[in-house]
Amino acid sequence: MPPREPFGQAGRLLAGIALLAALLGLVYWTGAVGAEPLERGYPDEVDVTQNRDAYVGDRVAIGGIVVETDPVVIATQRSGYGRFTVVGAHESLQHSSVTLETGDRVTAFGTLEDESTLVADRTVTDRLRDTLYMVVVSFVAGCWVLGRLVRGWRLDLDRFALVPRSASPTDGNQGDADRDTARGGTAMADGSSGSRRARTNAGRSRDGGDR
Repeated sequence: MPPREPFGQAGRLLAGIALLAALLGLVYWTGAVGAEPLERGYPDEVDVTQNRDAYVGDRVAIGGIVVETDPVVIATQRSGYGRFTVVGAHESLQHSSVTLETGDRVTAFGTLEDESTLVADRTVTDRLRDTLYMVVVSFVAGCWVLGRLVRGWRLDLDRFALVPRSASPTDGNQGDADRDTARGGTAMADGSSGSRRARTNAGRSRDGGDR
């Protein structure tokens, strides 16, 4: 007899719904939460470029386009104006395995050392190929996991559970049939033995009467 499950199918169903809700909630939360400290709350390029002297020594988050790479210089305007030298941009670059190139859009968070120099603690780039690489790798990994799941597991609708594909749904019934067959064979053997003993006793009784 298989072990009794503590919560049964209803418990598994509720657990699955709760986990799915948690996953969707985390996805929504991740998309909704800003990339602090790069997201608001600190003076940005609009504030700083209007009055640079007022923000010297303060923590700021400045976004712009890379116009030079050694050292990294960003321009807050597409025309090339509003330039800031970002010290430590490569070392503080987040979520990217490549170096910055001219034309990359970046946001740097750090301390404004002087009117045109930002010492970066964190730098983020929204380079399209980095995002594409992340999406492709995630898609391939997801397909691999899904393939492994489909090949190795199946959904048992009777128990509403994932079970290994090696476990056939008729295994339990076949086991019962085998046990019934074994018991039937044992009963037949017992009957045959009883019949032989009866015939033997009858033969002995006849032999005794003849004598």
